Amino acid sequence: MASGIRKFNPGFLTDDEIVDSFCVRDAELESILESLRDSTGSSNVHTLVIGPRGTGKTHLLLRVAAEIRRSPDLSGFCPIVFSEESYEVSSVGEFWLECLSRLAGLAPEEERDELRRSRDDLRALGDDRDLADRCLATIMDFADRHGKRMVLFVENLNMLFSDMADPVAGWRLRHTLQTEPRIVLLGSATSRFDEIDRPDHALHELFRVTTLRPLGTEDCAAMWQAIAGAAPVSRSHEVIRPLEILTGGNARLVVMISCIGAGMTFGELMARLLELIDDHTEYFKGHLEALPAQERRVYLALARLWKPATARDVAGEVRLSTNVCSALLKRLVERGAVAIEGGTPRRRRYYLTERLHNVYYLLRSGGGKSRVVRELVDFMVGMYSPWDLWEEVKRVLHENVSVAPSMPFKVTEALVKSMMDQADALGRTEQLGRAMDAYDEIIRRLDADGGSEAAPLVALPLMSKGTLLARLGRHEEVMGVCDEMLDRFGGHEVPEMAGCTTVALVIKAMALTEQKAVPEALQAANLAKFHAGLAPAVYRPRIENMALLAQAIALDAASRTSEAVAVLDRIAGAFDLARQDELAGTVASALSMKGSMPDQTLTESETATLLSCVAQLKSVSSGIIDALARFCAVSGAGPALELIKASGTTGLLLPLVTALQQEMGEETHVAKEVAEVASDVRRALARLRADLQLGSPVATAKREVGNST
Repeated sequence: MASGIRKFNPGFLTDDEIVDSFCVRDAELESILESLRDSTGSSNVHTLVIGPRGTGKTHLLLRVAAEIRRSPDLSGFCPIVFSEESYEVSSVGEFWLECLSRLAGLAPEEERDELRRSRDDLRALGDDRDLADRCLATIMDFADRHGKRMVLFVENLNMLFSDMADPVAGWRLRHTLQTEPRIVLLGSATSRFDEIDRPDHALHELFRVTTLRPLGTEDCAAMWQAIAGAAPVSRSHEVIRPLEILTGGNARLVVMISCIGAGMTFGELMARLLELIDDHTEYFKGHLEALPAQERRVYLALARLWKPATARDVAGEVRLSTNVCSALLKRLVERGAVAIEGGTPRRRRYYLTERLHNVYYLLRSGGGKSRVVRELVDFMVGMYSPWDLWEEVKRVLHENVSVAPSMPFKVTEALVKSMMDQADALGRTEQLGRAMDAYDEIIRRLDADGGSEAAPLVALPLMSKGTLLARLGRHEEVMGVCDEMLDRFGGHEVPEMAGCTTVALVIKAMALTEQKAVPEALQAANLAKFHAGLAPAVYRPRIENMALLAQAIALDAASRTSEAVAVLDRIAGAFDLARQDELAGTVASALSMKGSMPDQTLTESETATLLSCVAQLKSVSSGIIDALARFCAVSGAGPALELIKASGTTGLLLPLVTALQQEMGEETHVAKEVAEVASDVRRALARLRADLQLGSPVATAKREVGNST
């Protein structure tokens, strides 16, 4: 991670760190520097940078200040940087007193004491106009001695003027800025405000305004690479596009996520979403607690609604009048906490500017909206992760390794079960290294303390270890674990051990397929089918399907496509709704594989079966989204939408449902995150349809999204 990154306080950085960590907003930087270079005559170009919280205003201004200090062609300027929050400034006189105080801290050593004495003497003045005039005179004397123009860097100008009691404060500042060529003002604001927008107000048309837009995909990628380390281009859309959506292109939030995301896939990163939320709870809570009580109520109402909402919508949530809510929303917009998102001038819609605040609130509050957020993240992991059927099957294996028997042995079952639960939880949250260590510890304890009676129980952690090694691509170690399992349990007379040997052979077949040893993979898969037939009836269908899936993958790798499809059809054909809790994972993988193969599209009946599996699994995967996207491209939006609604999977597939509704001309009113994923889905569907019309091989949906974004 870049050493100079500060999520919340870039003011703590040195000039070198500011320059090194500045990787976006180059056009805005050059524009501001150019306006400074043009400020050489009797008047200056004053600049106001506008953007919500976290968009990089402070970093941009500090980068300008650093350039002034290091660039010879800007040596005629002296930067005076106010603190980000100038709480003590409540009048024009105090504004110039603060400026003098800052100047005293950066002046040459031999002048600092004198400037500080002047500041302390002036602080005692009671008349604000006298204070302003004398402070400004002292600052101008310094400017004349050094032949420089003072560049004032002032944050949150909108809040600064709203806190001043003097009704003509703005006019007094305007007079100075228009008549005094030795003063240049570079300010920031979280939103546009009346002082600059209304012709009858003091600062109207005084500033050249630079608006910071949300970061786009390329800028998010630049920040990710600068913070998390250079990522291969092939991974850019796997992480960057969903990162852009979840953060809304907010620079601070991109930094926040990137700081923990080095080396992770998007799936791994989102598995740690709750950990990320917990790590930054104080930041999120601090933002909420800083709001006045009524504004906080309105802010949280918007968070609960989680969609662009009108003042009337919010009023219904907080039981206040629409007029009161409008006033509070206007105040929140001025603070940069809320943004206007569409609607009409009379019925504007509002949304939280820092999207992770919304995610934080919904996840922490629990309830139905928490589930919706989790379902969206689950969909995004499938949508933006590279399609890899083998990885999906490995996950199915990991979910179905609980086939070891319960037998008495010296080490208590409760202890082993507890340890397995902990290890499995680590695997589910993508902490694979720690999970591997946990499985090794269980195996060690069982071998050391369990004796011969505990031997069968070693099968479960061994299987889990094998699936993790497969997910990590450590094929040689996978083969070693599988061979160890076969040596231990291949000749075991206990029928339950047939499940263990079947899983070992399935994992081995998968590893051999990835190593391009297809004949050996087919041999292992066929042997897995034999062992599955010896297993107890209670879980035989599950492990038989795993063996068949391994066989289909090996056949497909051998370019024996028709045989692979026949095996996949066999898996799907045996699906029994009454036992879908056991078979949903393998059937879903089989149908996903078939639906994503060239020249294969799921029928309506097969799609309905796949959706039944999704409803049971309560999650979607990369392959499932691919297969459904292709069905939608072939069948059209209407039939696909009817099947999804009938299956009860609308929430799990909300971005896809939103995309289909939009294609049918229906109006959708959903969270911006959902709407943006839906727009990517529509681009993917358009490309899939184009491929089908051209008769070309159909790429996966997420690869198409990558090309289009």
